[in-house]
Amino acid sequence: MPHPAHRPHGPRIEAVLAKIPPLWTLADYVAVNPFLGFSRRPIVEAAREISDALGASVLPLAGYYRSRFASKAFAASHVSRAAERLGVDAKESFRMLDPSGPLTERPTSQIATFAERYDAEHDTQWEMFLRASIARYCAVFADSGGTWWRLDLTGSLWSTWREAAAVDRAPELTGLTGYREHVTSLPQSASDANEILLDRIAIPLDDLEAYLHRLVGGLFGWASFFRRDSWRGEQGTLGPLADLLAIRLAADTFFAAGGGTPITTTHRHAEGESERLVLQEALEDAYVESIARGLTATTHALPSERDRVQAAFCIDVRSEPMRRHLESLDPSIRTLGFAGFFGVSLDVDGDSARCPVLLDPSVRVNIESAKATWESSLKAIQGMPPSAFAFVEVAGVAYAAKMLKEAYVGDRITDAESHVAFETPGLDPATRAATAAGILKNMSIGPRLARLVLLCGHHGRSANNPHAAGLDCGACGGHGGGINARVATAILNDPAVRRELAAQGTPIPDDTVFVAGVHDTSTDEVSVLDADRIPPSHAADVTRLQAWLAAAGEKTRAERAGALAMPKTQPNWLKRLFDHRARNWAEVRPEWALARNAAFIAARRHRTRGLDLAGRSFLHEYDTAADTDSSVLTLILSAPMVVASWINLQYFASTVDNGIFGSGTKTIHNRVGRLGVVLGNGGDLRTGLAMQSVHAPGGQWFHEPLRLQVIVEADREKIDAVLEQQSVVRDLVENGWVRLFSLDADSSTLSLRRPAGDWETVHAVLP
Repeated sequence: MPHPAHRPHGPRIEAVLAKIPPLWTLADYVAVNPFLGFSRRPIVEAAREISDALGASVLPLAGYYRSRFASKAFAASHVSRAAERLGVDAKESFRMLDPSGPLTERPTSQIATFAERYDAEHDTQWEMFLRASIARYCAVFADSGGTWWRLDLTGSLWSTWREAAAVDRAPELTGLTGYREHVTSLPQSASDANEILLDRIAIPLDDLEAYLHRLVGGLFGWASFFRRDSWRGEQGTLGPLADLLAIRLAADTFFAAGGGTPITTTHRHAEGESERLVLQEALEDAYVESIARGLTATTHALPSERDRVQAAFCIDVRSEPMRRHLESLDPSIRTLGFAGFFGVSLDVDGDSARCPVLLDPSVRVNIESAKATWESSLKAIQGMPPSAFAFVEVAGVAYAAKMLKEAYVGDRITDAESHVAFETPGLDPATRAATAAGILKNMSIGPRLARLVLLCGHHGRSANNPHAAGLDCGACGGHGGGINARVATAILNDPAVRRELAAQGTPIPDDTVFVAGVHDTSTDEVSVLDADRIPPSHAADVTRLQAWLAAAGEKTRAERAGALAMPKTQPNWLKRLFDHRARNWAEVRPEWALARNAAFIAARRHRTRGLDLAGRSFLHEYDTAADTDSSVLTLILSAPMVVASWINLQYFASTVDNGIFGSGTKTIHNRVGRLGVVLGNGGDLRTGLAMQSVHAPGGQWFHEPLRLQVIVEADREKIDAVLEQQSVVRDLVENGWVRLFSLDADSSTLSLRRPAGDWETVHAVLP
């Protein structure tokens, strides 16, 4: 048995497991970049490895680019320029665009597991059987412990599976004679089992990582779920994920025919990734040109008089149409973009983080909910794995009445409603003042504060939707941002905080009042929270703001209706239709959420004000002149931009290869407790987005898979200095996972940062 200090395969195992992205539970469902473990690798290299190991597509296939080229989404000149930039022969990419010509392909060797090889030789389905069996056990293990209805599994994933497999006669009754003896002969330590089994099968080192990647990738969803335990700290990739690999290895090596035989590979051809990347780059060049033309045409100057209202919305792409329509109502309205947790990373009731998953909560908030214990008990029962199909039968008429109420009246209770009380114990005056100063600085709101400043979080609403949290705020960890807005508002309105800020040289005008709001992105209704606590002196200001918000909501709903195939009708009736859509149990598309997201723009609002960005851009306020030490730019690029890239690449991957990186069709989703969903009656835990979130009803792609186009209004040298300090951001840019542009603050010159670190001017017009 290998000694713990001598594990020759350990580094390779950890390298493979580090390629698996984390996955959050349904209650905290957040977008995750499925290629997170490859961010230090160029996108083409990663695409080849993922294709060879998992049979998955990272980039769209040639047919997609042909259709986009035929629809004039990009031109031949874009292809030539992209090929030159990437150092690829343009002829091969042009050949891919010719429907009558041969595709440019590369030979590839895809590693096959021992079970897959056996199935191919004997026309069996043992690989599928083993995956399904292990997936069922993962579901039991992951949802065990803690409450009266769960199983008492106190050992590791490996040890408890090994014990269960020792008495489970199902494999042998199905035909795997000797399977139990094979499993029980293995050590009680997963690490020892991995070493022994890898020594036994003696796979060539050149193929070993690909084989291990295919094994763990065979249960990509459960691997991602167990990866979360080690992801944040990066303290090795051991624990349940290494246990899962040991289980997969133990099951697969049963088919190794006595060991010592190198595993075979299956040979096939794949469309060339380098040539497809040229076409991807060309498509994105054309998209950026359309934005650049708007940016150069936008010459709105800041008003000379004080704004009546300043409204800060989340950078979420769904805020862009609302902001645009709100500003169109009156020139005295100014909107800003800021991460929707508003700089207050909250721990709600000790079990819910309301901040980006890249951060740790720093403020504890206790919520006293007005909901009845009966309702919360029903929700707990719903989350039990045994109740997936029997819940309504158990609850009977009582729950049927609740369902009817939700269908015809609506259930609007959220943690952001004004009747929910909260406390912030332990937040001392100095911390409150520092938090307030950070909010004002990082929001780039400037010194000229309006009489009324709205901090507007957002949430979504949908019925019968396991992934409902995916419609909420990504900056709030898959939750609504109303509570964050309320806490930030309370801090900024605190007289003691204002006195301290004034002493520090950041005074807030005496007549400035901060108010909290929440934007329901499913219906585009914006509610002002805690209205009864707003001073009477600002009652008229609030009334006027509410009227403006209602009018902007009407315009936004009218704009969104077409994409959802909703009829053109009167505003009041359209509002009812949107509300019904959010409450309809059978609705698979309550909203398109962040589909078609494509750009992240950090700039002064006057560069984009009045520009129709079609709800495709994350918009973050940024004033490079005020950011003399680049601290705000560093924060933007290392936090909200990274979160936006996670969202972007999740939508990208779920569109291009939903079978591997998505969660399939909603119509056959089945909950696994509170953990996630499977398709039908079992199998792997699904990751990513449902097909209905990225594909149109006819099956064509609704989301356009473009990488995130990051446009920053700052000079190149300033951006380069930040990248030099932030290796995570630099990796995303230089390896092609996002594209970064510099928008010159004094002109309209737009420059692209190339992988080699130099800059290429892509658009230049005199100011």
